[in-house]
Amino acid sequence: MRNTALILISALIVPTLLGDKGKNYAKENVCQELKAIGIEKFKEMVTVLYSQKFPNGTFQEVSCVADEMTKLAEKCCKDDASPDCYDKGATEISEKSCGKDSPFPKHPGIEQCCTLQGQERKLCLASLRYTADELASLTEPTNEEICTEYTKDKKDYAVRYVYEFARRHRNIPAGFVLNATQNHVRMAERCCRPAVKISCFLQERLQMQSSNIFLRFLSNVCNNQVNLKSFKFGLSAYYGNLLGLSFEEASVISSRFHSGLEKCCLKPQPECMIDELTSFQKVLCSESKLDAMSGDFQKCCKKPALDTLLCVDDLKRQPRQSPDVASPVSSKLCEEAQPHGIDRYLFLSGVNHASISLPVLTTVLNRIKNTVMACCSSADITMCLTEKESKLKKSQALLSKLDETCSRYFRLDLPVFKTLMQKEVQGEGGEKRTQAWLDLAISCCSQRSPAQLCQKLTEDIIKYDDDTV
Repeated sequence: MRNTALILISALIVPTLLGDKGKNYAKENVCQELKAIGIEKFKEMVTVLYSQKFPNGTFQEVSCVADEMTKLAEKCCKDDASPDCYDKGATEISEKSCGKDSPFPKHPGIEQCCTLQGQERKLCLASLRYTADELASLTEPTNEEICTEYTKDKKDYAVRYVYEFARRHRNIPAGFVLNATQNHVRMAERCCRPAVKISCFLQERLQMQSSNIFLRFLSNVCNNQVNLKSFKFGLSAYYGNLLGLSFEEASVISSRFHSGLEKCCLKPQPECMIDELTSFQKVLCSESKLDAMSGDFQKCCKKPALDTLLCVDDLKRQPRQSPDVASPVSSKLCEEAQPHGIDRYLFLSGVNHASISLPVLTTVLNRIKNTVMACCSSADITMCLTEKESKLKKSQALLSKLDETCSRYFRLDLPVFKTLMQKEVQGEGGEKRTQAWLDLAISCCSQRSPAQLCQKLTEDIIKYDDDTV
């Protein structure tokens, strides 16, 4: 599948800032893509990108904007199209987006964009990105349900599945989404004629199993990268804990992984992500440290690059005892002569906690970081840190309590766990606080917890802690 112009398609309403030359460049690339893959595949590609961009939009709204963009490309890529066809069409669509009865998705923030004019408006509309909580995973339909819906309207089935799948995987490269939806539609084509063939579905699902597992992994790490504050620091503690690495070693690995995700998660082209993850596997499995790693880790590193990352992600983290975080916190953390002082402090704060998921861990580490950074900017650093010492101690204690809570959650049956939590938390802050802890444990102890939801639930716990002081 070709993806050379995906990034241009994703911002079709913006002619680019390069003047007439830039406008022609954008048009040429879009037209090249349209010619290469045909109008139907082109529209699917645009539908993926707008479903990711506007996941709160209805199917009709997303289809409407995808239709408009496809018609624009089809019209302006004809040999006899005027040179300004593309730019004029993009302007008309941006104006339509701001109309009172616009058929396009009602995106939060669009009103502000519509107060602007011309190029500024188009840039503003193109930069909008939905940031609300993750949508629930798409429930896999039964074989019979697939065939019933597919035979009703084969063309509509494909585009509806593209919409539903894309809006639930909005932070991964669009090319991966398109490949997954095409595989699903191919399965329906092969297995629903003339009737439901169970053996065909079994074979097709087996073939797609590894790619679906990879998509879940990629969706999780990209959601974390896009949504979590202080994700880089959480990654460092995570790899330090998972692989028993020092701060220096964990920093190299986490920085490499973080930069790759930052570079590629929101790029439509799959090639960027595949290249980065393949390169990261070499850093992760470098021969210089491989002999010191566990047997399970070494087995992971013998697998192909992408399988290695999935394998490592499934390794069980082990509790470890690193040096305690210094208390009181020294003003040396803020000195330029102390390289990575705050980074090291955050690493030591998080590395001992093997049962806390990354969304929960990064949320608490972000609170610690903000407290220390604020003091580093104050006139009297030592006095500020002294005043904030109790707050920092509370954050450290919260990490320990979260670790213990999730450890229990994994060990105990749910009814036993709930009873235990109610006994322990009820007296400290009432039913609301108890429910907050239960919600966090049930939704967020798993390593692949939803980033935004768990960040919010952890912030709720922090607020309850602050209110009880």
